[in-house]
Amino acid sequence: MFESQIVRLAGVSYGDAQQNIRKWGCRDIGFYALCREPGNPHDPNAIRVELFGHFFLGYIPKDMAAQLAELMDEGRLFDAEFVCVNKHPYHDVVGLTVKIVEVVPVH
Repeated sequence: MFESQIVRLAGVSYGDAQQNIRKWGCRDIGFYALCREPGNPHDPNAIRVELFGHFFLGYIPKDMAAQLAELMDEGRLFDAEFVCVNKHPYHDVVGLTVKIVEVVPVH
């Protein structure tokens, strides 16, 4: 069983992540989807964090993605649970901290 881990998302300044974190980064949302991106030219282990299959929020950091990608490729399922929005006191960039949890199917 995967031990849940808390991480700050990487890539939060790409695309519309800033806008999406400001809009969707809240406890009421609860969970975000983890989506493998094996064709990503920067990292074959890339894992996107998104909401509703459309709203990009960032990426799992490379060190954790390397471990998690292998498990996801084996068919195991994971979600990212909201922990907090990260705000910098001197910059207008926001980030997102999530808890990676394994989804255990109920039989």
